[in-house]
Amino acid sequence: MLVATAADQDYKARHCVLCTWPNFIGYGFNLHAERGKPAQFIGKVDAESPAEAAGLQEGDRIVAVNGVDVEDAAHQDVVRHIRSDPSKVKLLVVDAVADVWFRDCGVKVSASMAESAVQRMVCPSANIYTSLPSTAPVQTGN
Repeated sequence: MLVATAADQDYKARHCVLCTWPNFIGYGFNLHAERGKPAQFIGKVDAESPAEAAGLQEGDRIVAVNGVDVEDAAHQDVVRHIRSDPSKVKLLVVDAVADVWFRDCGVKVSASMAESAVQRMVCPSANIYTSLPSTAPVQTGN
């Protein structure tokens, strides 16, 4: 197990809240699975999409969907959870570097992990790429 340092405070899972936009079809990302790995990952993230606005990145591992852990879930089950509300989805994701750090520290990334280990990123309700000059996701909390 690694000993945490002050620099390690930057390693966080991300709780990305996505909503649909009237002028954009879908959320703007696809799922990717790797053979031999039970997890689902974020594949391509479309430019100027709700997914990009909410901070999703290609290669993020999906940990939970709408508060339900999906680490060992089948692809079709993850899709079903994502589509359960056609206008909004909450994804707990972790990038590859943070995933290794959490694992090396013995911390299981899950929907029930401490809020201090999660960065919340919320997609604006309107397309920020056509209505605002800034393209940064909205961050709330830690």
